[in-house]
Amino acid sequence: MRAALTDPPILALMVAQTLIWAAIFYVFPALVLHWQAEFGWSSGQVMGAFSLALAVQGLGARRFGGLVDRGLAPVSMPVGALLGAGCLLLLTQVTELWQFYALWGAMGAAMGLTLYDTAFALVMRSRDATAREAITAITLVAGFASTLAYPLTAWLSEVSGWRTAVLVLAGLVVFVNLPLARFAAVRLEREGAGRPLPDAAPAPEARRRPGFWPLTIGLALSMLAVGIVTSHLLPLLAALGVATASAVLAASLIGPAQVAGRIALTASGTRLPGQRLAVLAFAGMGLAAALLFGAGLLPVLAFGFAILHGMCNGLVSILRPVVIRETLGPRDFGAVQGAVVRPALFAFAAAPFVAAMIVEVGGYLPVLALCILAQAAGAALLLRLPARI
Repeated sequence: MRAALTDPPILALMVAQTLIWAAIFYVFPALVLHWQAEFGWSSGQVMGAFSLALAVQGLGARRFGGLVDRGLAPVSMPVGALLGAGCLLLLTQVTELWQFYALWGAMGAAMGLTLYDTAFALVMRSRDATAREAITAITLVAGFASTLAYPLTAWLSEVSGWRTAVLVLAGLVVFVNLPLARFAAVRLEREGAGRPLPDAAPAPEARRRPGFWPLTIGLALSMLAVGIVTSHLLPLLAALGVATASAVLAASLIGPAQVAGRIALTASGTRLPGQRLAVLAFAGMGLAAALLFGAGLLPVLAFGFAILHGMCNGLVSILRPVVIRETLGPRDFGAVQGAVVRPALFAFAAAPFVAAMIVEVGGYLPVLALCILAQAAGAALLLRLPARI
């Protein structure tokens, strides 16, 4: 960890990832209630746009990872940042639902080009066996993305409206994230340039390796539950009777809790395989969702949920690339990771819309039950993974 703090490209990625996650991902759950109130769109209509963005990210996951494998991260990451900033700027001019969907569809490509999976593939390409420390350092800082997004957008929206909040985020992407991401990608690619380029399509081969399908399906089930919680957190807490101020505070705690979980993992020096740690993290997120059943009567449970969910989800952010490498090996990591996480991204994409449809029929209690069952099933599948490579 100390080495990462004196490593210029890793330091740059720490800040760049924090800003890009806040600007093009957390902006949606942070502002969803504002869009529903201003435009009169239903929960299902609004959440469908987020689902579209995440579906586009999932569809392109293998190709986005392949760009990194081919040494193109110094181009693809800045292009993704510019695309995301452009979508944010245009979002302030939206008046029709189809325009909203078109912009979030494009935003999905920006997510795929800039967020964790691309950054981690780049770090794996340049650092390989020592990448876990760098990934931990990046996620420690980037865990504050939601802590930045929720209070900042809430304050700016109250003072000057949600459009001002979006414009500020766009400015952070262009003037801070973009130069840092470009610098990091160039430096890390220079380190990884000597690694061989892919000489065959790795995804079909990866699907035949032991553990591919339990890992892929397990991650997808967990991501379905995480996607529901992430996209519906403020409406969910409101429906449970948690006051708006408390709900925003609870949502803001998730980021620091993610960081706390990652620090605990680093400080413990555990030598447990990532596979087993991921099982514990999935189970913890299921337990966190169960706490929300009582949040209406005892609002403090919302804070308990935020801390436990944040800590466990923070661990998964580190562990996902580690578990993929343990299970499937390091060859063509960017494309193989894309093949593994594509169904997870599809599940994450479907989550906002699926939850909205369930809410319209039965409210949020069945949604919470689905989150618990999905995390439990994901943990059970990860228990079936073969020993690490």
